[in-house]
Amino acid sequence: MTLPLVTVIIPTCRRASMVRRAVLTALAQDYPHVEILVIDDNTQAHEQRAVRQVLADFGEAVTVMPNTRRKGACGARNTGILCARGEFVAFLDDDDGWLPGKLRQQVALLERAPLAGAYCDFIDVGFGHARRCRTRHPLLTRTLALRGECPTSTSLVMVRTAVLKNAGLFDESLASFQDFDMWLRCLSFGDFGCVGEALATFVQHHGDRTSVNLERRAAGLAAIEAKWGKEMSEHADFREFRRRVTVAALIENGKAALGRGYFTALRFFGRAFAADRFSIHAGFWFAVGLLGARWGRALYGRSLKLRRVETASVPA
Repeated sequence: MTLPLVTVIIPTCRRASMVRRAVLTALAQDYPHVEILVIDDNTQAHEQRAVRQVLADFGEAVTVMPNTRRKGACGARNTGILCARGEFVAFLDDDDGWLPGKLRQQVALLERAPLAGAYCDFIDVGFGHARRCRTRHPLLTRTLALRGECPTSTSLVMVRTAVLKNAGLFDESLASFQDFDMWLRCLSFGDFGCVGEALATFVQHHGDRTSVNLERRAAGLAAIEAKWGKEMSEHADFREFRRRVTVAALIENGKAALGRGYFTALRFFGRAFAADRFSIHAGFWFAVGLLGARWGRALYGRSLKLRRVETASVPA
């Protein structure tokens, strides 16, 4: 039996030092029928050379191509989608990684069920600990997505190529929440199933990330409200969605700053707590901020044990 081809799309920009690791985790998959497309979103010649140099020894196993659409991760992903030869597309951000079995298990799920896409749990690596993050929903429906429940990152998701194209590709005009917007449209063609294993890793770092850029998040939220707010309000309170994602972004900014700037981190944690004083999560991180990097890290580790949160070892 011929296995369906999976197209792996990895957009990259100013992360030549990281993209090689992402590609290695894609090449290490035990699913044999793949094409790997690295879409170079860099505009400077020296940055483009750096990407090709770090990937040169992979030869024909990896295809590097320029982003031919609007600059940004969405334009790069759309470039890849339009070039994809695979029946399925799996996305991987250049600062994330996959664990063994990710492609194989998601293909198996999509082959045995009439789903539009598949996603998985992940391991969050940061603040001195690796924590397994589980999805609350084994099946993601459009109604759940309209309540704000969606995969945390494109790196978790595999979608049928036909669904991506019929849904209209990623909206390149959005400053943030591009994946949320895309999955809402894809879910019109079917549900997303979850593989109940942690098959991807997120490594928190201090570089530029859309998920923690407060200006982009605010602009993206405004666009999402204009585009989906009315329909989302029929299923949930959009104000609560806005508060939840804003608090999450503030906390991630605080975690990124902790250890580099005590008062900067404390300011972010304080803003998160002020935005939602009833949030245990925000209150906890405000306490971490008050303690500082060393004792805050110890408190975080202790809380994982007390809450019996599953921790994990991540391959180098």
